[in-house]
Amino acid sequence: MDAKSPYNNYYSPSIAIIFAACLLISRVVYALFFSSYCHVPGPRICKVTRLWVDLHDIFLRRNQQIYKWHQKYGPVILIAPGEVSVSSAASTKMIYRAGTQHPKSSFFNNFTLYGERTIFTALGCMEHRAMRKTTFAFYQPTTVYSDAVMLPLRRRVRRFVDELSNSAHAESTVVGADIFKLTNSYAFDNITSLVYGPSHTSQSLDSEKEKQTILQDWAECEIWNNLLYAFPLAHRFIKFAITHLKNPHFLHAEQRLFEWNMERLDSTLRDIDTAATAESLVGRLLKDKKGSSNAPRKTLVAAECLDNIHAAQTTVSLALTYTIWLLAVHRSWQREVRNELQALPLEQDGLPCFDAIRKKAPVLEACLCESLRMKPLSSGRAERIVPETNLYDDVMIPAGTIISTSTIAIQHNPHVFQNPHFYDPGRWLRADKDELRAMESCYIPFGYGARLCLGKAFAVVEIKLLLACLLLNFDIYENEQSGTNATTMGQLGTENALPRGLRCDVLFRRLQKA
Repeated sequence: MDAKSPYNNYYSPSIAIIFAACLLISRVVYALFFSSYCHVPGPRICKVTRLWVDLHDIFLRRNQQIYKWHQKYGPVILIAPGEVSVSSAASTKMIYRAGTQHPKSSFFNNFTLYGERTIFTALGCMEHRAMRKTTFAFYQPTTVYSDAVMLPLRRRVRRFVDELSNSAHAESTVVGADIFKLTNSYAFDNITSLVYGPSHTSQSLDSEKEKQTILQDWAECEIWNNLLYAFPLAHRFIKFAITHLKNPHFLHAEQRLFEWNMERLDSTLRDIDTAATAESLVGRLLKDKKGSSNAPRKTLVAAECLDNIHAAQTTVSLALTYTIWLLAVHRSWQREVRNELQALPLEQDGLPCFDAIRKKAPVLEACLCESLRMKPLSSGRAERIVPETNLYDDVMIPAGTIISTSTIAIQHNPHVFQNPHFYDPGRWLRADKDELRAMESCYIPFGYGARLCLGKAFAVVEIKLLLACLLLNFDIYENEQSGTNATTMGQLGTENALPRGLRCDVLFRRLQKA
């Protein structure tokens, strides 16, 4: 046959198509029936490709979808080739408890700052243990409850409430506010005071200019970050196109915060020898090391500062937002908390003593626990690597597998939390010892084990002090005219579980003094 026969043009693409189809079929058959994950429960498509979970990720519904898969397939599911999600207390303990040697996955490389790896992004267990020694004592309750930390925080709480009171007085005792935006500024000012010292803290509660410079558009960046993690080239292309064609400030909020953080660190370092600055996180990181050969690099100090700010700002802001919203919806519980708080003695600043709040406000504690249970503060992508082949809830998982606990699934376990989608703070009050132990084993709002959030004690102080002061001064209602509702307060599948509407409008009615 002539070498230039037209049949050659027909056979070449046909052979290529047949070969590609055979490869695809072979891959599917291997993944479904012969791979080391073929026995793991989960959607069949997830055994073949990770694109399915990535698509849910970029459309901000990964967390909710994984929860649905757990409801259908059980406590151990395959969500992508080589990636498993669990939802039981037993598996969670195996993965995260101290001494288990499950290192973090490469997902945490997305959170390196200034080219440095922080305590949060340290992958290895030994590396993390060595790094956390510097700041572990700094965030302990003995430090957090000291006057150096508590007094500036109480002043900020008082100022927050006074501003609302002044607005309510000017508007016939009722004022509407976006509590998500306000608590974001409150949390940011609190953590920057702790990180840099009170002389170098931000003033975003008082300064609209500083608020716009630092905090504007940060939520927009977070919404787009899921695309960055899954498809970085697509993210860069979209950012480049929109920046050059439509909005030059698109997704630049993080860069502004990077620059602001470095400027603030420079001013703090010039003042490092003063007593107030020495008690800050910067002071602790540089304690007895300034000018010495083992002093940490400036970029590492800057990275630790910004990492602490990122974590504390969003954690506290979201916890306050969801708790206040749920109390506005469930007003009978709001009244119970207020009655409890009104029985506590007040300090000179008009706020209850935090020790009294901590020890004598069980209803407030129950409402906070229930809010954090129903509305987890993070995505649950606390990914670890299985160090050796082992059984997790009777399912054999190979070494090298990425594994994590679904926070939504474990905190909505119907065998532990009866009617898990129903807001019921009373479950924490009426539980006996065994029931409470079971609930606490499935309750991980601040993480679990050796990687438990270092700033938990400080976050709880921020949250409870502001909640107490707000409830003692205001009756809080839903703002039905604002558009904030159960749908807009649903959670996005972002790294920090933002409210879908990116705001939370509620009404504050100033209480009449007795």
